[in-house]
Amino acid sequence: MVIYTECGHQGPAEVEFCGECGRYLKWDDEQPVAVRTQPVVQQQVVQPAEPDAPVRQSVQQTVEEQVLNPGDLICGRCGKGNAPTRNFCSRCGASLAESEAVKTSWWRRVFGRKPKQHRAGERPGKDGVRRRTGRARGARRTVGKIIRRAIAVFLVLSALVYALYQPFRGAINTAATGLWSQVTGIFEAKLNPVHPVKVTATAQTNGHAAPLVTDNAKNTFWAAPTDREPALVFTFDHPADLRKAIVYAGDAANFQAEHRPQKLHLVFSTGKTYDMTLADTPDAQEVPIENSAGATSVELHVVGLHRSLDGTDVAISEIELFEAG
Repeated sequence: MVIYTECGHQGPAEVEFCGECGRYLKWDDEQPVAVRTQPVVQQQVVQPAEPDAPVRQSVQQTVEEQVLNPGDLICGRCGKGNAPTRNFCSRCGASLAESEAVKTSWWRRVFGRKPKQHRAGERPGKDGVRRRTGRARGARRTVGKIIRRAIAVFLVLSALVYALYQPFRGAINTAATGLWSQVTGIFEAKLNPVHPVKVTATAQTNGHAAPLVTDNAKNTFWAAPTDREPALVFTFDHPADLRKAIVYAGDAANFQAEHRPQKLHLVFSTGKTYDMTLADTPDAQEVPIENSAGATSVELHVVGLHRSLDGTDVAISEIELFEAG
């Protein structure tokens, strides 16, 4: 950078016109002072055509590579790119008052981070001290890599446990279903419990009849053999629009003693159907229901099982149904 003797303005040494006042800077009798940098030059030597001809002096030609940055002002006369702070072109001295600025790429406008502006003589960091050295940045990158790898390993292990360990998968499914029901319940219409006036089954074992599945007691349960597809039949006293069911699967007192339903196929009196998937857990499961508008009865067919190690029958402790209010 140099200080121009005419106006005292500071700027590059290779420009021909002052960016503040527009004065030409290349007169032989006036040279800028306090030069700290020199332009890159290329020397061209012209050899004499004849032995007696005088040797021409070396000609210095400045090699200029124009790099345009976002915000630079393009001179309308010569096309030179100038810093946004200049008022006159550094090449030809033309006014830059109506010049066009170089636009920033759209992806830089969206994703780019605006650099922090510092005043003259100011360095990044408090009191002129740089806060983040190269070693500190390297340490931060190393810590970031370790954290990312740890998260990746945790996710992979969690996926393996979910795939291979049934109790963990059931707990995750139940938690996810409950959370989804809570979130969607905020935007849904108010639901009211609906009680069937009649409950029957296509099969049942002694002491575990079909009505026990709606007696509001968790220590009783409906059970049926699985040699053929068992089904419960709920009958209502009015056309219902079922939206949700709360299901308690298995025998609450001895969860592993009986098979538990894994999938229920619902067939409504209107002819429409809906499939309900259940997790293998003794806790309450909130499951949505669709396609039931206008139904006066519903058949719940057990078409999939979470199998027990000891029992031979499928059991359900309780089923609670809810309709749109």
